[in-house]
Amino acid sequence: MEEKHESRSVWWELSAAGPCMLLKRLINRHNHTAFDPFSWLAVCYCSPEFDRADIIPPPPQPNRETLNYLVTGLVDPPDLEDEQMSQPTASRWVTVLGGLKQLSPTQSVYVLNMELWMRVIPGTDGGGKRWEFESEQVPLVRTSGAEVRVLCGQYQHREGIIAQHPLGTTILDVTLLPGGSFEYTVPKENTSFVYVFGGKVCLGEKEEICCGKDSMLRICGGKIFTSTLSSGGRFLLFTARPVARKMPLSCPADSEVCPVKR
Repeated sequence: MEEKHESRSVWWELSAAGPCMLLKRLINRHNHTAFDPFSWLAVCYCSPEFDRADIIPPPPQPNRETLNYLVTGLVDPPDLEDEQMSQPTASRWVTVLGGLKQLSPTQSVYVLNMELWMRVIPGTDGGGKRWEFESEQVPLVRTSGAEVRVLCGQYQHREGIIAQHPLGTTILDVTLLPGGSFEYTVPKENTSFVYVFGGKVCLGEKEEICCGKDSMLRICGGKIFTSTLSSGGRFLLFTARPVARKMPLSCPADSEVCPVKR
């Protein structure tokens, strides 16, 4: 029987509360089958009140491993002509390039917190493991057009904090410099997707798809080419072999990039 391909996923936006300006569940029990082996992904855009102590780790389970990633960064004074400054919620904070501009220059702030759960292959090591680290701790590769932080796997012979993974998992935090580009090749049998959390990112050498902050796209194998214009951009790249099937459920055979719609 031919497998059905899901063309739509539901994003669960939660009410902002406490240390989060925006909290979203991108992968959960409703759509995790399409993202095998990734079973949970939630992102929190941090408010000024955010503190690492606010993160409550989930109870360990033998059939999954978890990763929490906190993006931090130095920020510059805001451009007073920025149109977002006219919004009531942006009197002190303006979102740009996945970071926050504020009135005090070069101050380190918490930008984004990511919680990821991955399934474990039965009989292999990894069940119950948890990693927690900040972006400044992650190995960094600088190219002419991008800065690439390697969370898992490797990029240009630079190993990540999680150097090797049973599912061949690679997780990259990519900052595209204004006018820069980045390319990476993922296996067709992998489940692969990107999540943009700053600026504007175009995918494809002919810029077939351009998306801004808070966009998620599935990638169906082969070379991923991303670029950006004067705004710059920042995104997370995820790719891993599925556990329950040979090919990702969510990738039509005639498509390379699949937008995940709200």
